[in-house]
Amino acid sequence: MKEIEKIIMVMMVIVLCLGTAEVKALILNDGGVHTIDWTIDDWVRVEDSATGDFTTFNLVDGGSITWWVTATDHSEVNIFDGSIEDNLWTYHYSQSTISGGSIAYNLNASNDSEVSISGGSIGINIDVRDNSQVYIFGSGFEIDGVPVGYGEITTGTIDEFGRLTGTLTGVLQTGDPLDNVYYIESDASIFLVPEPASLLLLSLGSMWLRRKNRV
Repeated sequence: MKEIEKIIMVMMVIVLCLGTAEVKALILNDGGVHTIDWTIDDWVRVEDSATGDFTTFNLVDGGSITWWVTATDHSEVNIFDGSIEDNLWTYHYSQSTISGGSIAYNLNASNDSEVSISGGSIGINIDVRDNSQVYIFGSGFEIDGVPVGYGEITTGTIDEFGRLTGTLTGVLQTGDPLDNVYYIESDASIFLVPEPASLLLLSLGSMWLRRKNRV
């Protein structure tokens, strides 16, 4: 019985320590451009300056964020390389591009934010809500194993929370594989966009059809 009491006491101490632990954050809000090519053992928040100037965060080769990154206000976040060991959260009219690197868990876009994805990897889910938009550049897109065309995603299933969901696969513009579960809700959208080579082929095909119709 005493051993059980000791275990309970240890668990209570752990819970109390977790509850009172200070959550650190690196806040970038000076309206400047910050290019990160080193490890930040913290979570990062990118937001407007006090005077309303937009702040830009660039993650490049050698850069690593050991927690998550939050983009808010009208800030700009660009993931060119490096890694985010947690989630990328985008809010309030922020704009983000992902062309390389890795996000260990989820992309969460909400509150009128906009995200463009042309490369890199997202570990688990793409979650889009509250009038946000995500643009995915690539080719060979399939939803739940069924090929789909370009444009807004309108197919999938409705889950118990009223979200449109499915598994999206394909090849991104950079050649990186895409394989993520998506969730769309609250007037949000995901658009599939042809990468340049596919777009050129589509344009050439349209020109050929127009010429054929003239004959």
